[in-house]
Amino acid sequence: MNSPSFYAPAPELDRADAAFAAYLSVLRERNGDATFDRREARMTEVFDHPTARARLQIDGARFNRNYGKFAETDVSMEETALLAFVKINAGEAYGVSVTSVARAAMHNRPEPCFQVEKVLMHEEEFHTRLLVGAVKHFEGVQVGDAWRPSWPLRVLIGALVRVPSALFHPVLLGAEIAGVYAFNWLLSRLGTLFPNDPLVRESMEARLVEILTDEVGHIAYNRILVGATGRKVAARVARAVGESHRIMSRELIALGFDDATIAGVEGFDYAQLPEQVKRNAFFV
Repeated sequence: MNSPSFYAPAPELDRADAAFAAYLSVLRERNGDATFDRREARMTEVFDHPTARARLQIDGARFNRNYGKFAETDVSMEETALLAFVKINAGEAYGVSVTSVARAAMHNRPEPCFQVEKVLMHEEEFHTRLLVGAVKHFEGVQVGDAWRPSWPLRVLIGALVRVPSALFHPVLLGAEIAGVYAFNWLLSRLGTLFPNDPLVRESMEARLVEILTDEVGHIAYNRILVGATGRKVAARVARAVGESHRIMSRELIALGFDDATIAGVEGFDYAQLPEQVKRNAFFV
């Protein structure tokens, strides 16, 4: 039996509705009803009000200067990791905001694929809370409004909302794979950081695992909606998004997301995910 792969054929379209129904069942189990009551309860209990307080002191003014434009050299790897969290959050929030408006009419349609997409868009909103919520571990750090979307991000989101419908899911699939690759790498990098604040590190790792578990399901959803040509397009998009991190995610670069790491997105696949993610994520 072949190992699961992001780029392997997904269930044929004549079986797509059954796959979407199975995914909706998993989503209800994970998120709860239409109010996302289970997800909200988990957020409140585990993530929204973290009890661990970091020993590491971060200058709030410097943090927000770098939030606007990462340019200073006297920033620790730990602070850089926190900046990566809030910058990724800002990018996610921007993408969700623009895409939600563009796709709003489709989310009111009854077809299973659109009902799934509506839930997934709501999950993305929780991701922004998970990422930016990491600053609550650090006294005196508040996220300001200095961030502006970089041009590669504007191009990517602009392409998503403007491409012909036949290309929407291939482009989104490639972007999701590249995003999962970056999240997975950041998760591994966190394991070497915060030596004096292990509970803070564990909280940040848990936030990434929660996001990765969702995002693997998002990849599965988009795979169902693309064919062989779409998977080839997705592979090209994943490479392009990986390359864009040199401009879009300077904090990741500072953490060690170098040229060899960026190139690694081409060989990245399901098998490289953490076991906890593979155990809990929906994937077909």
